[in-house]
Amino acid sequence: MNRQKTNETAPPSSRSALMLVFFITLVDQIGWGMVIPILPTYSKTFQASSVVIGCLLASYSLIQFFFAPMLGRWSDRIGRKPVLVLCLFGSALASFATGSASLVTSASTAILILFLARMLDGATGGNTGIAFSYVSDVTTPEKRAQGLGLIGAAIGLGYTIGPALGGVISSYSSPAVPFYFAGGLAFVNAFVMLAILPESLNPEQKQTAQDREARSLNFFEGLRKPNIASLLFINFLFIFAASCYQMMMPLYTNIRFNFGERDNSYLFAFLGLTMTIVQGGLIRPLVKKWGEAAILTFGLSLMMVTLAVAPAISIVSLLVWLTGGMAIGTALCNPTVLALISKQSSAGEQGESLGYASSMASLARILAPAWCGYAMKHINPAAPFVTGAFFSTFALLIFGLTKLKKAPTPVHPS
Repeated sequence: MNRQKTNETAPPSSRSALMLVFFITLVDQIGWGMVIPILPTYSKTFQASSVVIGCLLASYSLIQFFFAPMLGRWSDRIGRKPVLVLCLFGSALASFATGSASLVTSASTAILILFLARMLDGATGGNTGIAFSYVSDVTTPEKRAQGLGLIGAAIGLGYTIGPALGGVISSYSSPAVPFYFAGGLAFVNAFVMLAILPESLNPEQKQTAQDREARSLNFFEGLRKPNIASLLFINFLFIFAASCYQMMMPLYTNIRFNFGERDNSYLFAFLGLTMTIVQGGLIRPLVKKWGEAAILTFGLSLMMVTLAVAPAISIVSLLVWLTGGMAIGTALCNPTVLALISKQSSAGEQGESLGYASSMASLARILAPAWCGYAMKHINPAAPFVTGAFFSTFALLIFGLTKLKKAPTPVHPS
């Protein structure tokens, strides 16, 4: 009896827990990466216009924007594991529903199913933020960025493998099959997590979160927290800048260099691999030597320079290398800004704070493609790079004015 109680309250081993979350996140992101590239063309089979497809893609981030902080708060109160499992089951159901739209004879009904599925996926799509919170639970502040970088590497690797796998499956089957495959992957992943992943919070920490006064759950609440408000805003600016080039690069390369789907697939595989290497292998020694603040500053500076130079490039090979620089800057910024948000938050607010960060990221991913699409058509095809450079510069200036707490809050030292 005493042994069982000890297992329930003791935090899991940092190394084993990190590897479990790494593989769970990797499988989850492979499934997500499979469906995203083929969703627009799949939607076209139901006579969806480009405007409808744009709204469909934005609906995921829009719903996630509202639900991510709530999922983060729930994970603080009832534990990371049950919320992660709930998110994966939601993703599985959404993927199955997306595939089942092909069985409907009415095009309007099929499109309605697609919207409902994307909204469900967005509502339960906070699993990445919860995974980051889990890592914050099982790592010391000194190793926080390293652990977050490992999850970032899983995301980058999933983005590299997922689109290629989805393309192969769809080329040898109907367009709906990859969605069924992704749903099955998420379903199995949820059961694996349920069976082997230990909970990272003990009952005392859950009770502390439950005892906190209930209040509104939206990102505006996070912006009223003086310890993390500026970091959340920096996270928004950084994600906006990254979304400008990540989401609009295929259209720009098609216009400027006549790239096709295969060429852009190679380019994005290079992007994903670069981010995986940086976040999986380089972030640890860099943060250990220089600290999160210095690495975040360098990452924002690198994004600012590469995005500003990109419009002047007319040689494909140079653009590829510049794109690699953008990927390196993004890979350096993502884990370090999240680590700083985590360090500036109390032990009982890790999930909530990173949920606010997820909401800010979702808002950026809603606004960035909308603006860039308009600007590419009415201003200049290179507008995404100019916009990204401006937002990176703004984030760099804000971070230079941000005062961080000197002593980080220790969270679950392992």
